[in-house]
Amino acid sequence: MNPPLDHVALVVRQLEPVLERLGDLEAGPIEDFPKEGTREVYLGEGTARLLLMQPTRSAGPYGRALEKRGPGLHHVALNVPDLDAFLGGVRGWLLVPACVPGLAATRTAWLARPGVATLLEVHEREPSTGTPIVERVELPGPLPVEPRPGLLRSDDDQVWLTIAGKRRSVRELTAHTS
Repeated sequence: MNPPLDHVALVVRQLEPVLERLGDLEAGPIEDFPKEGTREVYLGEGTARLLLMQPTRSAGPYGRALEKRGPGLHHVALNVPDLDAFLGGVRGWLLVPACVPGLAATRTAWLARPGVATLLEVHEREPSTGTPIVERVELPGPLPVEPRPGLLRSDDDQVWLTIAGKRRSVRELTAHTS
């Protein structure tokens, strides 16, 4: 199964410096999500968007992730037509317990895998359409799903994103935003 990429999420200390580094890419509105403890902005529309997430408190999951690992890749989100079938075919990934109570209603699963420094967010929904803003994601270590166009293993220990034709290091994009 080769599910379509919905978005790639980066946790950052501040949204604005990262938006400046991304230059003239069109960003949506910055939104506050008090329940989640984040300020967020999407770049791009439709498929393969880039999501920037700034934790607004240290107690939430995104604040804890930022404190533990620093700024960088938080998750890769996929759309699948049948969540149950997808989950039945995934090997080596663990369902994050916090998502279980709402799984039937939200049809969204969060998966983690030991040794992989990113989460996988899987939505049961039709694939998005449009021109992808994130053309390629390169991850160190095992890939969250089978290799596919747009999701590759990096040749070093860094996460790389090809955004609007330009290959960028996530480490450099998110650096010095404190």
